[in-house]
Formats: sequence, C-alpha cells, structure tokens
Amino acid sequence: MAPLERLFAYEIEFHRRLRTELAAFQDLGGLHTSYALGLGYEPIIRAVGSVSMREIDGVMKKMTLAGDVRDVLKARDSVMRVLSVRQFEGH
Repeated sequence: MAPLERLFAYEIEFHRRLRTELAAFQDLGGLHTSYALGLGYEPIIRAVGSVSMREIDGVMKKMTLAGDVRDVLKARDSVMRVLSVRQFEGH
C-alpha cells in the first residue's frame, strides 16, 4: 500500500472508531496524537512527501468503496491538515 493510502486508511479507522467506540471521549486532539504516534505517522508522512488535492481526491474515491462515507470525508480533512494541503491546490 502506498504511503498516502496507508495514512488515509489509518485515518479512516481512527474516525470509524471515534464514531462507534469513543464518541464520549473529550480530548480528541490528545487521542488523535496518541493514535498517530502509536501507528508511526512520522515516517509515513515523510514517505508521502508533497501531494496535491487531486491525489488526495483520488485516494478518497478509492477508499469510499471500502468504508463509511462519513469516516472517509473526516479522514480526508484530517489528511489534508496533516499534510498541509489546501482545498483548492492541485485542481
């Protein structure tokens, strides 16, 4: 799995678990940071490098087939924040 796809898959899983198991958790920032550290996001982010919104959209479309759309959309937004990609870049 390509690094961007791996990062996206991890984020989808985080948001799925947040929605289904951890809805009452208060410190979402801390929870997300812990999750990212536990899965080793730093080397994945370095491996992803610079990406465009078009690349993120392509992975999002592929991942939509495998997951709940709510989680995929939240994952997309999160991936964009982590990689510092703006909505209208690369289109």
